[in-house]
Amino acid sequence: MSENKEHVTEILNENVEAEALSTTTYMQDVIRSFKKNKLAVIGLIIVIIIVIMVLAAPLLTKYDPMLDINLKEMLIRPFTNPDHILGTDDYGRDIWTRLIYGGRSSVLIGLTVALLSAAAGIFIGCIAGYFGGWVDSLLMRITDIMMSFPFLVIAIAIMAVLGNSQANVILALSIVSWPPFSRLTRGQVLAVKEQEYVESARVAGFSDMRIMMHHVLPNCWGPIIIELTLSVGGAILSAASLNFLGMGGDSAMPDWGIMLNQGRNYLQQAPYLTFIPGLAISITVLAINWIGDGLRDAFDPKLRK
Repeated sequence: MSENKEHVTEILNENVEAEALSTTTYMQDVIRSFKKNKLAVIGLIIVIIIVIMVLAAPLLTKYDPMLDINLKEMLIRPFTNPDHILGTDDYGRDIWTRLIYGGRSSVLIGLTVALLSAAAGIFIGCIAGYFGGWVDSLLMRITDIMMSFPFLVIAIAIMAVLGNSQANVILALSIVSWPPFSRLTRGQVLAVKEQEYVESARVAGFSDMRIMMHHVLPNCWGPIIIELTLSVGGAILSAASLNFLGMGGDSAMPDWGIMLNQGRNYLQQAPYLTFIPGLAISITVLAINWIGDGLRDAFDPKLRK
């Protein structure tokens, strides 16, 4: 009888040791869950390829996106000329060159707008959620007012005041894009600030800033990272919309939105001028959204498979 008990005990100890060895950290679980999402992995690969292409643009083409104008080679259709694989525009400029250089502008604007709006929204949401009271009411009413207007209309109004430039596009979109981050951060902070470890930090005499930076925000990053990822795609679309309306930079500079605007005059004669940059925008935003969906599933334990 005692031998059987010892055998059962050994089996239980082996199982416990096996479980202990298989224990993973939270981030390892997130990464493993993300890898299981095929669309998210495909989206990540697409985004990496796009980033590499736009960074290595000078190595992938022999033309200048703005200066190499050849009126004798206007509106060459795609795949009909080996020197211009994607054709040329109405000034004889190489579409492939303008596409990869234009990706620099579009991706940079998307990332910059997402980071700036996230920084502002996180700061406002964290202050509102942590301190509560009249501070929370005031900041959230301002947020509600911002969210009650169509953000693109406000962005157009800001551009009308500031003038046309890519820097002003970034500023205008950043001003109107922070409210979702503010709302999301406030909700996360309200849930975290009542936890025991936060109360312990208060009792220990830590300052409010230290508690927010070292105890509250680190436990709110999951949903914020997801929102940040998705906002990059939204910013690329919004920037393309403003550039399409002629409120961005110089019409000669390479940008996907500007290319769309220039191609609209040739929809029947040369539809590829609109189709190619439109396809680039769609693929980029779709890939980013796939990544965001994958991160959402990976960070949420209820959605993990």
